[in-house]
Amino acid sequence: MAHQSRSLHARIYAQASIIGCGLLVTGITHAMEGRPPLSAACWAWNSHISELVDQHRTAHELDDEQLGEIIRLFYEAQGSCSAQRFEEGLAIYEAIPIGPVASRLLR
Repeated sequence: MAHQSRSLHARIYAQASIIGCGLLVTGITHAMEGRPPLSAACWAWNSHISELVDQHRTAHELDDEQLGEIIRLFYEAQGSCSAQRFEEGLAIYEAIPIGPVASRLLR
């Protein structure tokens, strides 16, 4: 009976070791890729688009309808990221039709 117990413990230990090694390799691979988590990418896009919207408001390069659509998409992306639907949020941010201000004043 003691032999069966040691055998069972040995198998459980071996399986746990294999699972642990798999998780470790996965974590190391992800860290080696140097990719930030998708949540960080969402917040970076949020900051970038927010800054562009503010610049365009100041420069008056977009009409109210264009700016309204951009802001609607911005809040939709922000909502997706807040709900932890990061890939959806990132796709929306990437599709927002806004770029740098053409007539940017020098400071």
